[in-house]
Amino acid sequence: MESIDGWQVIGSIAAAIFTLGFVDQLRVTLSTRNVDGLSIIQWCVFCLASAMFAAYYVHLGQWLMVSVSIFGTACCAIIVTLIFMFRNKSETG
Repeated sequence: MESIDGWQVIGSIAAAIFTLGFVDQLRVTLSTRNVDGLSIIQWCVFCLASAMFAAYYVHLGQWLMVSVSIFGTACCAIIVTLIFMFRNKSETG
């Protein structure tokens, strides 16, 4: 097993904090069902970037980061789905 250096720890903490932002947005969106201020393009970009990070970390063999990135991708994909669901409901009344 590889030793973990300080930069790896900093990167891991940063990824976890970034992913917590996704979790909080998911929580707020589910509780309010209000998606008026959410950009579909931004959340699609976040989803794609998280998935690409997961692939990159698989390449590096950094499995903790793979799991964080997959979790982040799932959160983003759910938010994108909620945007489509709730935006359509608010437009149809």
